[in-house]
Amino acid sequence: MPGDIQVQKNLSFALSALVVATLTACGGGGGGDDSAVPGPSSQVQGRFTTAAGGTPAYTAVGLPSSGGSAALWVLANDASRLVKLTAQDSGALTGKSFALGQRTAATPINGQWSTPATRSLALAGVVNGTLSLAQADALTAPAVQADAAGTWKATTGGNAQTVTWTVAASGAVSGSSTTGCTYAGTLAAQSNASVYTAAVREACSDGVSTQYNGVATLNPAKNSLTMVATSADESAGVALFLSK
Repeated sequence: MPGDIQVQKNLSFALSALVVATLTACGGGGGGDDSAVPGPSSQVQGRFTTAAGGTPAYTAVGLPSSGGSAALWVLANDASRLVKLTAQDSGALTGKSFALGQRTAATPINGQWSTPATRSLALAGVVNGTLSLAQADALTAPAVQADAAGTWKATTGGNAQTVTWTVAASGAVSGSSTTGCTYAGTLAAQSNASVYTAAVREACSDGVSTQYNGVATLNPAKNSLTMVATSADESAGVALFLSK
């Protein structure tokens, strides 16, 4: 999505101050063809954005559909809210909404999605009213593992904290923060989308260890990496904006 980990008490509060940077569609078969026919939820794949200057401003990243549904991550452009959704072939939306930087429980989401026009996406029940977005990128090209490799940094909490990650050519993640946390995990390139599967564990000096699972995307210049994720128990959502 336009866009940039920490435990809920460290990361979620620090990242709320960030401005979004760079958080940063298939065919069917006929009779006798064993290939699966994509369902309606395949239409949510891609990066979608609200109109420039519109309020509220959001960016959504939809993943390829599988088994009659597709994962959809929606991030407020001011990094105040993250919504993790499942878009069903039926048009139903279910998931959770996370207020980033606040010690509040996730809010259940039950809404509807639709495609009122080509390359558009409408989400009802996610925010007040209906969220209207237009596709900016189909995200159908395979992600390239080597593109995520390198040293990435993010500053959070009004530049009070720095997070540094090193991503190996294999996708292995290691790193640390200036507040005494360490990171280990993987960023794995997806073969059917311009998206990386993110699985990173944060271990902090206070003894708290949290597993975060989500997705990451690169901007077109490949110098900004955005990860959105939830804790394993889905009690907290995070957004991390890193740059080279």
